Amino acid sequence: MEGSAKQKVPGGKLISVRISFDTLISRVEITGDFFLHPEEALSCIEGSMAGVKADEPEQEMAARVRSAAESHGIEMIGITPEAVASTVKMAIRNGMESNKA
Repeated sequence: MEGSAKQKVPGGKLISVRISFDTLISRVEITGDFFLHPEEALSCIEGSMAGVKADEPEQEMAARVRSAAESHGIEMIGITPEAVASTVKMAIRNGMESNKA
């Protein structure tokens, strides 16, 4: 299945997520008007979600993102690990709903 979601993070930054998943998340693409330093680090954040169970709790997904950011020295500007996890969960729900239709 595939899903996507967008949300504005408090403070006005936009985060958009497109994912492919079944019981596990196989691909995550994150875009938006936020900043990461270093910029190339986005793949580390996206990769932290690959292989995660689609029904994993949001707070555990946020912990994975936080761990990836900390271990790679990534500064997240305008988004948080919680915002990434929340948008991923929204994309999963949207994908499941569109698959029912």
